[in-house]
Amino acid sequence: MQNKIAFITGASRGIGQACAVALAQAGAHCIISARTQMGLMQTDDLIQSVGEKATLLPLDLGSQDACKQIDLIGPSIAAQFKRLDIFIHAAFQYVPLTPVTQITDVAWDKNIQVNLSSPWRLIRTLSPLLSATKNANAFFFQPMASYLPFWSPVTAIHAALGAMIQSWQQEIAQLSSLQIHYLPLSPTNTLLRQSFFPAENKQTLNTPAQTAKEIIAHIIH
Repeated sequence: MQNKIAFITGASRGIGQACAVALAQAGAHCIISARTQMGLMQTDDLIQSVGEKATLLPLDLGSQDACKQIDLIGPSIAAQFKRLDIFIHAAFQYVPLTPVTQITDVAWDKNIQVNLSSPWRLIRTLSPLLSATKNANAFFFQPMASYLPFWSPVTAIHAALGAMIQSWQQEIAQLSSLQIHYLPLSPTNTLLRQSFFPAENKQTLNTPAQTAKEIIAHIIH
């Protein structure tokens, strides 16, 4: 991973944080992004503890300015680093599980903006740089559950996101060495998962570090 540049969203905790630390430990320079400044600083401390430095990019995907901020990310990384080898989109904002007929306008609009529109904007702003970097890798993750009662706010978004990612895969297949991964995740002990499965036995779950190791194993060198 020496001299490689990685951009990780949702890097303030859980799987995003674990991926950032693992990549930094392997020699990559990590650009880490999340809503909370304090969480990013904690991740930065962990990266410094393995002898590396990170670039911090606080970004609330649900804010009014998020669209403009996201659109600038690709050009900013290109100007500073000239390349982007790894993109890991680990950000996902919790959506309350609810019957289809009881989803509120506010919750639905927030869900669309944070969990679908923001990934689309990230793809759009980062794709030119990823495609121009030899053997780059982009990672997205499949939902934690299938089509179940009350899960429509989550699974509907992931169905749309999955369709968009698979279209993107086919569109660039003959044009670039970029590898786009849409991975199922091993059940992992994160705060997000605890929100969806509060009664689950945490002892049976992966640690974030274990899942990060599984993700990074897919990187094409």
